[in-house]
This record gives sequence, structure tokens and C-alpha cells, in this order.
Amino acid sequence: MQRETRIANIVLGALSALALLLLSLPLSTPVRSFKAGAGYLLDPLAYHGEAGYRRLSGLPERIRQLLQADIENEGLRAELRRGEWLATTVSSLSLENDRLRRALVLKAPAVRSPAWVRVMERDPIHWYRSVVVDAGADRGISLNDPVLGPREGKLVAVGRVVDVRPNMSTVLLLTDELSAAAAYLSSGTLEGLVQGQDGPRLRMNYLNAEARLSEGDSVYTSPTSATFPSDVLIGRVARVNPRDPFLTFQSVEVTPAADASSLQELMILRVKPLDGEAKPPVYVPPPALAPVAAPAAPAAETAAVGVSTAAPRPRRRPAPDAPKPAASEAAGQSFEAVDPEEPQ
Repeated sequence: MQRETRIANIVLGALSALALLLLSLPLSTPVRSFKAGAGYLLDPLAYHGEAGYRRLSGLPERIRQLLQADIENEGLRAELRRGEWLATTVSSLSLENDRLRRALVLKAPAVRSPAWVRVMERDPIHWYRSVVVDAGADRGISLNDPVLGPREGKLVAVGRVVDVRPNMSTVLLLTDELSAAAAYLSSGTLEGLVQGQDGPRLRMNYLNAEARLSEGDSVYTSPTSATFPSDVLIGRVARVNPRDPFLTFQSVEVTPAADASSLQELMILRVKPLDGEAKPPVYVPPPALAPVAAPAAPAAETAAVGVSTAAPRPRRRPAPDAPKPAASEAAGQSFEAVDPEEPQ
């Protein structure tokens, strides 16, 4: 320990003597160079401090620039996401506009008042049962109103309204197992009952057991249907089921014209429109022509009997080109026969 103390004292004395020597020497070039070299070796911070200060002095400005660049980057990303959302919205509205423009060409039966509605909800578990639309009692929707849908430029049967609320309604699809509609085949005008199977296809029962059925026949609503107007397309025959010996009728599988997964806009046929809405045109037959009356009997014949027993008949107006009657005939038609024995 004493040895280390002695060494430290010797080093300190040597450095002190060197410092005094350097301070006493004149400021010549070699002395300044030696001082600079000794100072750089013993205390380098004094030489690197200025460069470090310059670097540190520009650090806050760079940090501000980096933060500003990060904020601008986030804003550009938000603008990009907003632009993508606007492009998607415009594309969706364009497709919807095309569908609605095609739907406006479709004509509903004149018996009821049509109302276009949108599908706003489906049951994900029971996909083929029902849909919810954005119209209810506020637009005159009532129970059991028939519902049609656009398909390839024409209206096809979709279902009927089973629940009405103030601003929404529930439509029971034809594919539901509780749905049924009277229908007929286009090939032989055979009538049957179309029933849902809670799946993508329908089943048409009660067809004549002796009739010949073929695939591809169109199925339309029957005039005896209690819900739908007549001659509305339901679908096409996809398969003819084999005959069951225990049944007295045949059945076929029907592919519905309205696919449950593609329903977006529907038409509900209301009983009557709301106040202020245009009513559907009603055909009024022209009035029947009145029968032409027979000409009156000549006065000479009535005078021969003495008393006129026939009721007065209207006179026919002569045609413009017809010759005028003679004066004697006109005078004879302008007087009535009088009974001479009756007091005047």
C-alpha cells in the first residue's frame, strides 16, 4: 500500500514539474504542437466536444422532422383507406343502380299496388326459410301479401309476408317447409301443389298419376292460388321422382326461379296504396251500345182500331242523307187517335 502511494506521489510530482515546464516555455510552434498532443492524449473530450455539440444541436430538428413525417405517413394511409372505401361504395351503388333500373322495367299485376323493398337480414342457420325487409306498416304492408322478385327481366314468385312491424316485415320464402302454393305445369297444364323442403329445391305433389312428365317444364302459379296472382313463374322441373306404388299421384323436384342467396330487392304486392301514392291503373270496359228502337206504327192503322193500345215509342232520328218524309206522312205521325165516345 505504501509502495503504491509513493509511486502516485512520484507521478504527480513529475506531471506537476512537466506542467510548470510547459507553462514556462515560450508559445512556439513545437511547444503548441506538443501541448496539443498532450492535451489530446490526456483529455480528448475537449477536442471532440465541438463536433459532438454540432451533432447534438441538430438532433431536435431531426426528431421534429421524423415525427412530422410519421404523422404525414399516417394521414396518407388514412386517405388511402378512405379512397378504397369510397371506391368500394361507388362500385356497390353502381351495381345497385343497375339492378333497380332493370327492376323498374318490370310490371306488377294491376290488381294490387307494388312496393319495392330491400332485404336487410337473413337467418344464417335457416337460410331457406325467411328474410327480413325494410318496410312494414308504415308503407302499407299487410299479412299474406305476395312477394315477387326480379329474375332475368321478369318477376318470379318468392314468398309471402308473415310478420308485419312498424318499420320491417318478415317474408316466408317458398323454400320453407311450411310454404305451399297452387301451381301448374306449362307442358300439360297439370295442376299440383308446390311445397318447400327447407332446402334449395321445391317439391310439386298431387300430379296426375297417368300424366307424362318431363324435365325442364316451367311451373307457374295457378289461378286458384289464394296468395299469388296467376301465371307467375315459380321455377322449372329439375327431376321427375319415380312413381310410388302406394301413392295415387306423381311428384317432381322444382328448381326455384328465385335463389334465396341472391335476393336483394323484392316487390310486395299490397292490397291498396298509401294516401298520396299513385294508384295502379284499372281497366274500365266501354259502355254497351243501346238497342235500336223499332219505328212507330202508322197513324192510319191506329185510327182504324179507334184506340191506341201501344205505349209511345221514341222516334228515330233520320240519317243526314235520308229523304225527308212527305207532308201527309208527317201530319199523320203528329196526331194521336181519339176515342169519340170518351168525354173531352
